[in-house]
Amino acid sequence: MDAVTILLEAPSHEVLRDKRGVVVGRIEQQRLTGKSVARDARGRVVGVYNPREGLTRDASGKVVARGNLLIGLLRPW
Repeated sequence: MDAVTILLEAPSHEVLRDKRGVVVGRIEQQRLTGKSVARDARGRVVGVYNPREGLTRDASGKVVARGNLLIGLLRPW
């Protein structure tokens, strides 16, 4: 019987910087779920976008927008 191999790769991410080049945060794409996760400069989750629902939620799970507005949850300070 052949074994099934599941390859789990690290999520791809995009680093976001302000006009001075300081890292504001990053947006990670989770390949298995399709969700996008926004993290601040310290690595804390600030929001999640689920393309199946078409909703952006904040860190507490509250719906904050329809569509992907994760960048709006990242603050440049």
